[in-house]
Amino acid sequence: MKIMYLNGALTGQTMELSPAGVTIGRESDNTIQLPMGGVSRYHAKIERDAAGNWLIRDLGSTNGTLVDDVPVIGGSPLSVGSVITIGDQLLRVVDSGAAPSAPSAQPAAAPSAQQPAAAPSAPGAAPSQQPFFFRPQNTTSSVPLETAHMQEPQKPAQAGPAPVSPSEVPRGLFSKKTQDKPHATSGTKKLLSNVIFALIVILAACAGLWIFLKLNEAPQKPSAPTAVKIKVDNPFILYYEKESVERAKVFRFVLQIENGQMEVTLDEPQNKRRYYELFKDPIPDTLIAKLKQQILDTGFMDLQQEKIAGTSQDNRQHRRIMVGFDNKFCDVKVTNDVSETFNRVETIINETLLDEYDLGIISQNVDRILEDARTFLFVADEAFKRIDTEPSNLPKAITNYKLALRRYQLFDDPKPTEWKTARDGLAKAEAKLEEIRLEGQKNVRLFYELREYDKAVAECNRLLESFPPDSETYRRIRETKINIEKKLSLGNK
Repeated sequence: MKIMYLNGALTGQTMELSPAGVTIGRESDNTIQLPMGGVSRYHAKIERDAAGNWLIRDLGSTNGTLVDDVPVIGGSPLSVGSVITIGDQLLRVVDSGAAPSAPSAQPAAAPSAQQPAAAPSAPGAAPSQQPFFFRPQNTTSSVPLETAHMQEPQKPAQAGPAPVSPSEVPRGLFSKKTQDKPHATSGTKKLLSNVIFALIVILAACAGLWIFLKLNEAPQKPSAPTAVKIKVDNPFILYYEKESVERAKVFRFVLQIENGQMEVTLDEPQNKRRYYELFKDPIPDTLIAKLKQQILDTGFMDLQQEKIAGTSQDNRQHRRIMVGFDNKFCDVKVTNDVSETFNRVETIINETLLDEYDLGIISQNVDRILEDARTFLFVADEAFKRIDTEPSNLPKAITNYKLALRRYQLFDDPKPTEWKTARDGLAKAEAKLEEIRLEGQKNVRLFYELREYDKAVAECNRLLESFPPDSETYRRIRETKINIEKKLSLGNK
């Protein structure tokens, strides 16, 4: 069994179905790749059941799969002539042995003796074909109705009326008895004339009433014809990939947005770097709207696939951006800097998404990542040594420990030796911060009970130097300080 492409760039081409089954989707590792709107990464699968019958299964796609406009639930059987709808792609099941044609509804009727036989085809002329119907449910097969010409039988010429016995005289409208009575015919004509006259009077009365109503109807401005607009509102999808292969060194970074969810993958086995994150919170609609407008302004959606240059088996590097929303779709893959429009869209992705979600470090060079991590670790250690004399160094140490750890976590096990140093330093700094919080809370409560409000305020000021201004603990200490200052001002009056 084969399937035929009914639309798109491969219209008219067929593909033989493998007995092992075929998968259909947007990803390149599918048997049939469909980079079109409404197609999920892994959309559907065509396979055989235990009885050897072909059927199709939906793989949990976003827009679903249809067979002859009926949604696929579980597995739907396929037969010759079935039309499969996957997103914007239409596929038709055809027999392996012959091209599809419209089925005949009835066998051709044999030519009658009253009709001339069809003229034979000229030598070399193409045989006539049945019309090709796009969908099976719209397929109609009709046989031309051939109605024999009704000819009134001619009366044979006779020299005179033949004698007819009374039993042979028909008693009907054209009986000899009726023809012998002219008054019956005139009565019928009179009745028919009366009926026609009555109908004319009724029609004239209706026409007069309609004209009267139209003349008394308030004039109305003719309404302009309303254009029928079909709105296509496909969800926003974005796929951004960077891949380079240089002998044994492989680097692959993928960012994908589908159904408002963002997924990031990094794979660099040579340097033991692996990273994966599926963001739980959906991307805000305002950010997606901003991305759409910025990409539209670059003209990327009108960009055609450009030639990939400079590739080789040992040294290969490419980038790919695929964007789809509403009724627009574009998928471009380039090598090196061959497209200025492509580079602008890549900059938008880096500035709008990677920087917004602090993902820029993932795509940096390995040596640069290690250098930044060691710098953050050194600053954190130096700040932690001076927290006794300068309490404000404690938040600085915690922040730099976290920045160093974020970079070391990009490496697979075993991680660099500095990773453990940064992890232990962060644990000590956070434990010291909790100790300061508990001791300060105890001192503020003691000074407040002794009504030594000025000392309580001073203790609050000392605590504020040890906590980041954007933390919840900082906010609570500040509120406590304000309340004590109000108490202190009331006591001085």
